[in-house]
Amino acid sequence: MNKKYIYTGLLGLASLAFTGCTNLDEEVFSDLTQDNYYTDKASVIAALTRPYEHAHWCGWDGDRWILQELSADQFVWAQKGKHGYDGGQWIRMHEQTWTADEGVINGGWVGPFQGIQQCNLYIADFTGIDYVGMGMTEADQKQHIGEMRTLRSWFYLFLIDFFRNVPISTDIVTQVGQSTPQEVFAHVDAELDAALADLPKNGKSGRWDQAGNRAIKMRLYLNAEKWIGKAMYEEAAAIAQEIIDGKYGTYALDADYRGPFRSGVNGYKSPENIFEFPHARKYLEMGWMYDACMHYQARYTLDNNKGGWNGITLTPSRDLQGDLYSYQLGKPYEKFVDGDYRKQQFKTTAKGGQYDGFFLVGQQYAFDYKNGFGYTDEKILGTEEWNKEPLTYVDQIGRFSEGADGLAKGSHVNTGEENSGVRFIKFPWLPESQNLFMMNYVAEVRLAEMYYVVAENAFRKGDVAKAAQYLDDVRKRNYPASIWAENSYVLNPSKLTEDEFVDELGREFLGERHRRTDLIRFNRFGNEWWDKKATTGKEIYPIPNRIVNSNPLIEQTTPGF
Repeated sequence: MNKKYIYTGLLGLASLAFTGCTNLDEEVFSDLTQDNYYTDKASVIAALTRPYEHAHWCGWDGDRWILQELSADQFVWAQKGKHGYDGGQWIRMHEQTWTADEGVINGGWVGPFQGIQQCNLYIADFTGIDYVGMGMTEADQKQHIGEMRTLRSWFYLFLIDFFRNVPISTDIVTQVGQSTPQEVFAHVDAELDAALADLPKNGKSGRWDQAGNRAIKMRLYLNAEKWIGKAMYEEAAAIAQEIIDGKYGTYALDADYRGPFRSGVNGYKSPENIFEFPHARKYLEMGWMYDACMHYQARYTLDNNKGGWNGITLTPSRDLQGDLYSYQLGKPYEKFVDGDYRKQQFKTTAKGGQYDGFFLVGQQYAFDYKNGFGYTDEKILGTEEWNKEPLTYVDQIGRFSEGADGLAKGSHVNTGEENSGVRFIKFPWLPESQNLFMMNYVAEVRLAEMYYVVAENAFRKGDVAKAAQYLDDVRKRNYPASIWAENSYVLNPSKLTEDEFVDELGREFLGERHRRTDLIRFNRFGNEWWDKKATTGKEIYPIPNRIVNSNPLIEQTTPGF
């Protein structure tokens, strides 16, 4: 009998399952069993959605996002005076000098495995309960199991990407050692194929369907050269093209550059989002990202009651003299040309969630409560280095408040201050007074990604014209007609070099947990950028020491550690 300790003890069990628990006797926290918990359709759906909640947390709340973005060239958590040192972990993350003792790397292992164990438990449960007796069908049962197998595969993509050699787990009891990347790859590939036919097309928001399943398989193939030593760009592009062509459901590029990121606001559903995590205030939120990215005073600009940690910003585009850095990588804000709609200062433009822009930069002003949108002319003031002085975000990192002595310290991860860095607000935090704050969904898989994968394969084969067309199909929404001709790749094919392709990936998927993987795929992850010297051997994270030391079946397999 499968006791339902899941509801009070699963997260602990899931971490123990791969961190050293050798006593597998059940510790029962509740009298619920498979027989008396599943009594109707509602109880089944409640169980089904629990791993999705964990997936939202796993993808968008902390460690996994940090491992993808703070290790790369577009984001940094700079120390700002007395704030943000945090044991030096953000400095090590930016410089790629991490150790196997980092908490965030441990989180990169534990978080996905917790999700995998949840999926394992529910696959077993759903296999053994009487769907028909609860008013459902055998097709419902197959779909739910297919969703869990697909979700489990999604969790595995984190693990093969971060660590390569990881255990393959299909139940919540058996403790197993590591498998090779090739074995993990083959397992995920087979699982996705086995689940496909049981999934619907164009399923409900927040639930895996056929196109979402194929998108995971596409990502698996796209990175196969790095993960298992076998290039499969052609196969990845073929899947992406099938999704574009509607084989697995009907999707379309959103005509509005903001559309995929405001899905869910006032009932809007972006046609571009293949898989998105639904949000509702105080249920599932982008709370961690807001806290990590926003200044303490941002609530007065954006109309909400959260303070923010004043942590993560874009890496700087300019040095202490205001000159553009010469590094090829980094400089994310200035990689957007003037006139690009996305480069605008974020500003609500009407009641009901209308807004412009993806960034907060320059002088910050108070939210206009009288009109219900926009800003007044009241300047927001700083609270730390710029206490009672106008708060102006700059695309630089340096101790400007200390004058010449401060500037002599240079521009480094540990020389920031409260106004350092452009603030990222691509996922719009809209007015709380209108019940819109954190009500937008977050796009996990977008149709735009399929276009870029087809373009990448074409570019790798030397077909620049095809690559340019697929990129432009997405990009044209970002530019007013007056400057489109000069920015179109179709009209300016000589612009589309490999460096430019990498820059374009950075612009389109900024902050969407793509960057580290993209840089690795293009052999640029070890290159230098702002305050980061060239490195080698950092493409695979070390197996966390906490895992190795607590589980005799796990060994350190990452070279150099």
